Amino acid sequence: MVRDPGLQPERTALSWRRTIMSAIIAAILIWRGWLTALTHENSGGSTEGLFSQGYSAHVIGLGICAMVACLTTLTLVVCAVHRIRLLRAGVADLEHEGDIAVSALTLRTGSAAIVALAVAAICAIALGM
Repeated sequence: MVRDPGLQPERTALSWRRTIMSAIIAAILIWRGWLTALTHENSGGSTEGLFSQGYSAHVIGLGICAMVACLTTLTLVVCAVHRIRLLRAGVADLEHEGDIAVSALTLRTGSAAIVALAVAAICAIALGM
């Protein structure tokens, strides 16, 4: 029996692209908030180097949120590329028709990345981004 995927690969690719776009926008907003807080704190006229100056918990917290947002966005991109390639390959190129299903690792990794990005965004908002 030959499987007709129909428009599933295209719909899945579009939904992954929307998810990635949302993650990128959230990450950019968090980074912008961190850079704004960093420049605001550095505007005190200090001539010390960037790494030798002590920063407030606010700036450090926003920096951690920015790094988490960046890592989760990259993780989502890897998950999306993996899933889209698998769907576009089709069943004909796979050894078994069941191989086209989402792997548990991809599903867990993508879900964890979404949750981590949401937590980072909430923490950034709470820190007064």
